[in-house]
Amino acid sequence: MKRIIIIALVVLIANLLAGLLITAYSPLNLLFTSMAIVVNTLLTVLLFMGHAESTHRLSLGFVFAGVGMLEFLTGFFAPQHWADNWWLLGMIILTALQSILLFLAVYYSKEA
Repeated sequence: MKRIIIIALVVLIANLLAGLLITAYSPLNLLFTSMAIVVNTLLTVLLFMGHAESTHRLSLGFVFAGVGMLEFLTGFFAPQHWADNWWLLGMIILTALQSILLFLAVYYSKEA
């Protein structure tokens, strides 16, 4: 779990530095990509702290990493406005689905 946090911090710092140094990288897109890193890292850490079964941790860890990379990469091309932002709505829906999967994995691991 410490490795996940360290890797996420390195990627977040690199993202923040890129946002500060590259003028074409808009502040809202920097916020979106940073949000994707933080949210998916938090969900992955909660997965390990929730004492889910090892198979659930492994499979959901890959799913969370894939969704996180997808959100991060598409965050560069997200619309640069808050209103009518379909990318932001999609990110909220994906995060909600990930949260439901996390809850189910932890809940049913404790039931068994």
